[in-house]
Amino acid sequence: MILNKIGDIIKRNKSFAVVSHIIPDGDAIGSTLGLYNFLSEIGKDVDVFNPDKLPSKFNFLPGFFDVKDTLVKRHYDCIFVLDCSDKDRLGPLVELLNMADVVINIDHHISNDLFADINYVDTNAGAVGEIIYNLIRINGFEISHNTAICLYTSIVTDTGGFKYSNTTSMTLNIAGDLINTGIDFPEINRILFDSLTVQQVKLLSRVTSTLELYNNNSIAMLHVTKDMMEECGANENDASEMVNYARDIDTVEVGVFIKEVEKGKFRVSLRSKNKIDVRIIAEKFNGGGHIRAAGCTVYGDLDEVKNKVLNEIINHWK
Repeated sequence: MILNKIGDIIKRNKSFAVVSHIIPDGDAIGSTLGLYNFLSEIGKDVDVFNPDKLPSKFNFLPGFFDVKDTLVKRHYDCIFVLDCSDKDRLGPLVELLNMADVVINIDHHISNDLFADINYVDTNAGAVGEIIYNLIRINGFEISHNTAICLYTSIVTDTGGFKYSNTTSMTLNIAGDLINTGIDFPEINRILFDSLTVQQVKLLSRVTSTLELYNNNSIAMLHVTKDMMEECGANENDASEMVNYARDIDTVEVGVFIKEVEKGKFRVSLRSKNKIDVRIIAEKFNGGGHIRAAGCTVYGDLDEVKNKVLNEIINHWK
């Protein structure tokens, strides 16, 4: 079994790096720090990386402040790449793949292109945190309190608080076992789902005022510009989950949130409820994700980006 093979590599080797994708979400951060804590606790020499600044709301996670965003000039026995469908998602840290004897790719995206020496892709997993949990357990290790906090965060965020269709009985069994380690899961849930800064509330007011509805109110589109964020004293991470406000409108099937990254460059988040595979739409713009949650980067001015994305959704709907 591949997870046993990966376990043997962990047992035999000393130095490791763990990395995940640009614009990291809760699964990327939680699974990365979960594996980082586990490896550190069993005496391994570990560096943990992410190419982007992590959202501050995750700073309660053990190891949060250990994450590096620039390469360290050294060689590793093994590098773990988590929650990355392809190596380009590592951004400027892609060079890490040339700094190890073995590269291991662990993911749950159906679009994963199997870029590593060893690839373990479980598309039935609700989050990569589930896979890291199984990796640890199958190889006879215990899960510590710190590792459990991180893995629970990975799973609860990528399943939308266990509300999304990627939640399985296995997901809930794993979450239950993590809770049994004594983690304060109500507080974790509060931080992740029920806590907003003043800047986020101000920005939310501005963003919801941009609402546009199409296709008999079945497509909702919101956007934010850099000027809007600056006026509210907010940053890009403050707008990370606002796509859900578009999707959650009762008549809407597809929610779209367009965020300006720089002049002429926009990050597009897509969410759907029951009918539309938004991953296919994102892939039209060289993005990716899951059936009900995906993202991509689209170039042009704001109106051009809106029209490109809207036309692709409508064409896919036909």
